[in-house]
Amino acid sequence: MTRYRALTATIILTATFLLQASAPSFGQQPVASFYYDERGSVVRQDQDTNGDGKMDRWTYYDKQGQVERVEQDLNFDGKADTMVYYQAGRPVRQEVASKNDGQIDTWFFYNSAGEIERRGQDPNRTGKPTVWVYYRNGAAVRSEEATGASAKANRTVHFEDGQISRVDDDTNGDGKPDSFSYYENGQLVRKELDRKFTGKIDLWGHYQGGRLVRQDEDLHGDGKISRIIYFDGDQLLRREEDTNKRGRMDMIESFAQGKLVKRLRDAKGSGKWDMIYYFDNGELLREERDTDGDGYFDLRILYEKGQIRAQEADTNGDRRVDVWVNFVNGERVEQLEDLKAEGKITARYVFKGGQVVSQEAVADGAPPRPAPDFGSVAEELQAMATTRPPA
Repeated sequence: MTRYRALTATIILTATFLLQASAPSFGQQPVASFYYDERGSVVRQDQDTNGDGKMDRWTYYDKQGQVERVEQDLNFDGKADTMVYYQAGRPVRQEVASKNDGQIDTWFFYNSAGEIERRGQDPNRTGKPTVWVYYRNGAAVRSEEATGASAKANRTVHFEDGQISRVDDDTNGDGKPDSFSYYENGQLVRKELDRKFTGKIDLWGHYQGGRLVRQDEDLHGDGKISRIIYFDGDQLLRREEDTNKRGRMDMIESFAQGKLVKRLRDAKGSGKWDMIYYFDNGELLREERDTDGDGYFDLRILYEKGQIRAQEADTNGDRRVDVWVNFVNGERVEQLEDLKAEGKITARYVFKGGQVVSQEAVADGAPPRPAPDFGSVAEELQAMATTRPPA
């Protein structure tokens, strides 16, 4: 004996009723058919909810007469695309085929109060859920997703007030998250990475308006920030670095249109900035040094195609050049001096092979080229400064 059957054709006909529902647009009333078992209990109800003459909703009942399963054809293509399963009269699971191909790709699970507890999704059409969304009081609080070939979840998304608050990613598949993205009002504000997979964060990205504005790095694995990079839109703007592991920044670089323009150094590791380099299109043009640590540059080195072509120095601390040195093929050939600090050459030395081969006094000679006065380290530091976004 089958579980249920129509007892006779007469029963089937008498079990077909017009439902008290609003008529569809083309003027027909929805129709329902009831099926009974040998005891006369209803085991299935078929309904035509849109009045097109085709059944599109099927309700199945258990032995106690309670709803066991409801199947529905929501797009009226003749195939059920959503199924709701019940226990003790309450919904416990819903399955949905959202692609109109009959393949289930979404699962809903409900708690004893009838509230959604979790939702499974199969976006890759594998036949199994690869995304799980978990709910509390009807609101999504967390999702877990398998983004790779493995069915093991490697991404967890946290929600607050209906918006993403944090995303944790396991990028190397070791079962531990190593990338953490933090959101405020639905926008990314910070990202933390464990690039070496040691369990320690070594890269922090800070965002404004969804765009990266600052990046902090721990280059030495000691938990301290040893490099800071600032961005202007998509372009690198400024970089600070602790190159000698002293626990403080000893190099600052500024950029224009993504290309290096200046580099300021604490070359002696004294905590004082004492050297600056100037670049044009990636080529070193000039270097200035504060050799006595008084906060003012006093030595200037000029370059051409990677070689020194000249030096200029302030030897008496008045910020003006009083020594000019010329080079040929990177070798010093001439030195001119202003011994009276009057802006005029008074002595000339000629070099060969690094040694002085001749010298002479000069009567108020003109400098070989214009030489700007030396500036302060503080002025250069200020010129390279940039607005720092909040941490």
